[in-house]
Amino acid sequence: MVSLISNPSRSSDEIELISDEISHLLDISPDPSILVSNPALEILAVNASMSELTGYTRKELLSLHLETLLPKLLSITQDPALNLELHSIQGRELDLITRRKLKITTSVRANTLGKSKRFTIFRLNILGNSSRRNISAALESSQFDGILALSQVFYQTDLDQALDIIIQVGKNMLSAESLGIYKIDSNHPQLKAVILDNPSNFLPPTISTADFFSHYKDSQFSPPYKPPLSPLMERAAQMGSSFVISSPLDDENSISGLIVAMGPSDSYPPERQASLAAMKLLVAATEGVFNNFILNSNLSDSLTKTALKKAIGDTINKYTPEGILYLNPELLIEQVNPSAEQILGYAEQEVINRHIDDVVIGTDRLTPALQEALANIPTHDLGQLKIHHRDGSEFPALIKTFPVTKPDTEEIQGILIFVQDISKEEKVRIQTQQLERRALVGQMNAIFAHEIRNPINNISSGVQLLEKILPEDFQQRDVLKGINDDCDRLTHIVDTVLTFSKSQSYHKNPIDLPGLIGQILNRWVPRMKRTSVTHVLKVEPDLPYVLGDERALGQVFNNLVSNAVRAMEETDGGVLSVRLKSIQKITGATGIQIDVLDTGPGIPLEAQDHIFEPFFTTKSDGTGLGLSITKQIITMHEGTITLVPLPEGTSFQIILPGANEEELKE
Repeated sequence: MVSLISNPSRSSDEIELISDEISHLLDISPDPSILVSNPALEILAVNASMSELTGYTRKELLSLHLETLLPKLLSITQDPALNLELHSIQGRELDLITRRKLKITTSVRANTLGKSKRFTIFRLNILGNSSRRNISAALESSQFDGILALSQVFYQTDLDQALDIIIQVGKNMLSAESLGIYKIDSNHPQLKAVILDNPSNFLPPTISTADFFSHYKDSQFSPPYKPPLSPLMERAAQMGSSFVISSPLDDENSISGLIVAMGPSDSYPPERQASLAAMKLLVAATEGVFNNFILNSNLSDSLTKTALKKAIGDTINKYTPEGILYLNPELLIEQVNPSAEQILGYAEQEVINRHIDDVVIGTDRLTPALQEALANIPTHDLGQLKIHHRDGSEFPALIKTFPVTKPDTEEIQGILIFVQDISKEEKVRIQTQQLERRALVGQMNAIFAHEIRNPINNISSGVQLLEKILPEDFQQRDVLKGINDDCDRLTHIVDTVLTFSKSQSYHKNPIDLPGLIGQILNRWVPRMKRTSVTHVLKVEPDLPYVLGDERALGQVFNNLVSNAVRAMEETDGGVLSVRLKSIQKITGATGIQIDVLDTGPGIPLEAQDHIFEPFFTTKSDGTGLGLSITKQIITMHEGTITLVPLPEGTSFQIILPGANEEELKE
């Protein structure tokens, strides 16, 4: 400040003013004001509003010439007509040059002090009151339009589109050149621009978190005449932006981002309160959009998970082999799955709203379990029950009951009943027991056969010795021969039993199956000629090899040919046909199908289900083990043998796996 020292040599009307008092008097005025000396227009004192408007400190302003701030003022004061206008109530419109060389159009009014008119006070009003009212009215109108436009952001399905609306509305409401929305980057200590409309590159792409928490935690409005107090204000000063407005974004009471607007270089800053109000509106819209899309995203994820759970539940309900029935608390059926329909024999529409006792019939243990379920007690196993199918047939079942409650409460909503038909399992269990018993019988047979072999041999040897020592005319020699024949037959049976009971070890090698079967048929040709039996062998070209034990497979086909020839002897001859062809199995592997057919009397219908059972035979002199051994050998070769019913005669179909290239190399 300039200090005006009193001069005692001057008259009382020329007493000089004290600078501190002048400064305090000027500060009372809300308008930017300057006290100058006449006629040199030297700045003697300024108020705080003038310092804020220009961006200079008071000390810096006292060192400037008035023409530096108001370049055209000197020429106006020298022109009497224009000077008169300057001293009028309306004042004179002049450009004020700020510290940052920005032009601000102001209305300047001059008031001369004292009778000698040695001092003048210049008071500045930016644009005048009417211009301010016009700008405020325009800003208020744009804010109303902005509110209407911002209401559309919540109807957008795309986040980028919603943010773009906020950016465009914000630029219009604030008359901004650039506007950006920043969010805190969780991976780096910075705020990163989510969306940026920045044609003049006023705004940076990132803002450090240190700068953010130091300068931007609160809303800011920085016109060009304020000293730059933050990096954004310094950037605005360097690039010529007319103003900076910023406001933080809140996310659940914690700061999560920032909105920044910068004005163009050739415009006036907007009114402070209106601008901050507009920024507050933009912040609310932005926070709402982010929260809305986060909520929608979470809701979408939740719906996706719910849909997935429902799809999983529907799939389980549809494809599980267990029957599922859902009952309401009155024990009325509300839903059944396809397995329950199949197990019980009822269609879903037939049992809806029917009492469970009308559908699951045949047990009195279900009712207590249902009462326990209504008391929120599950029953995981009622044990094996016998219940009835719709057609009246009875089948074994396992039943479980589970209460269904509301989430987070114990209120019963219904009961789930799981019904499992265990008929197949029960059949397998019975078959397993039978197999175990047969295995035990087989072991006993082997032991028995082994134990009686020696006595039979002793009897046979004794009979042969008697035949030698008795005279030729012995009358009971036929009896001895019968005993010897019976011993031979018993020996054959014992050997067969031992063969069947004893586990065989097979040495598998590639076998030319047509060649093996051809050799067997050739050995039977003499007997077939004697019994008027002819044979046919048909082989498909390029038939693959079979990996197997040649001795064991030879026994299989020799047994089948023997049975066929003996059967056709009873009908005075016939035709034996053997056909071999390649097939594609369900698994995709190659197999060989062998069909052995004869035109004999066939196998009685009542015997067809038992022909592969041990010791079952339709012949008076048979052991009943031939086909059992045959099936055993085929099974050990991973094949199958089945009896194919024919109107006349007998047909056996055998399928064996073909050997692949790797097996042939081995």
